[in-house]
Amino acid sequence: MVYPKDNLLKALAHDRPYWLPCPMFDKSVIVVSHGLKEHCLEGEDAWGVEWTLRDERSGSFPTGHPIKNPDSVDDYRFPSPERVDLTRAVEAVRKVDRRETMVAGDNGWGLFERAWLLVGMEKLFVWSYKYPDAVKRLIERIAEVKVRLTERLVEEVGVEMILYGDDWGMNDRLLFTERWWMDFIMPWQAKLYATAKRYDVLVYQHSDGRVEELLPHLVELGVDIVNIQAECNDWLSIKRKYGEKLTLWGGVSARTLDLGTLEDVEREVRTVAELGRDGGIVLAPGHSLKFPPENVEAMKLAWLKYGAYSKSSLLV
Repeated sequence: MVYPKDNLLKALAHDRPYWLPCPMFDKSVIVVSHGLKEHCLEGEDAWGVEWTLRDERSGSFPTGHPIKNPDSVDDYRFPSPERVDLTRAVEAVRKVDRRETMVAGDNGWGLFERAWLLVGMEKLFVWSYKYPDAVKRLIERIAEVKVRLTERLVEEVGVEMILYGDDWGMNDRLLFTERWWMDFIMPWQAKLYATAKRYDVLVYQHSDGRVEELLPHLVELGVDIVNIQAECNDWLSIKRKYGEKLTLWGGVSARTLDLGTLEDVEREVRTVAELGRDGGIVLAPGHSLKFPPENVEAMKLAWLKYGAYSKSSLLV
């Protein structure tokens, strides 16, 4: 018998899997969170950012950025990673058969996102030119919290993969220059990845938008898996260029799952299934949202139809 986790590991090793891995349906991965309150519908999160619910569909938006001037970065009270209660994550993992399922730990919102949430997007960019040392110190302090959360997820929960997330792109380009990312994000992003690698766990990075310019740097830093949008990034070109260095995770657009037809969903799943025959691909929505149940079912049926690569497949 081939367990979903074994099949996933074959794909991650760029070996031909028995079927196209799809954690959403084959339960090859369970995700647990560190529990730090990174976002809320109304009120203040653990970092002191204020959120306001505008409507049920679009959700809540940040409306209060607590760090008002660059001189207050060192004085601002950051959440303590030592006080984070991991009980729920530990209990969830106890119920998992680790032969069948890989345990992934969600590290939460990334360095860039958290920095602009604390300061404000426009102000963060202005400060990066007027007060670069303050911005670097801000990101360093955020990274210190995130590094410790990674350590605790591995040591106390026993996760086998760390999920890092940050949104660096727009539909057609980065939100900033490549140089800006290298100066203000890359040094501390490297520390996040190095922490995971020190424990020999897999490194997964999510970003919305077009981020292909950053892939050489991510590969250099040791990323194993990237969850990037197929509608913004050329998956075929990336797979050819990076070969066994990188696994692509996703492939079905959140927009398609939300607003597309059943045929649109099937077509995207089929494209991913064809690309994933030799490994290096994991099927998933491009983003985790609530989708119409009929489109989720269409995704599952298309996965069952196109995702079996072997007679030993779970799908046959």
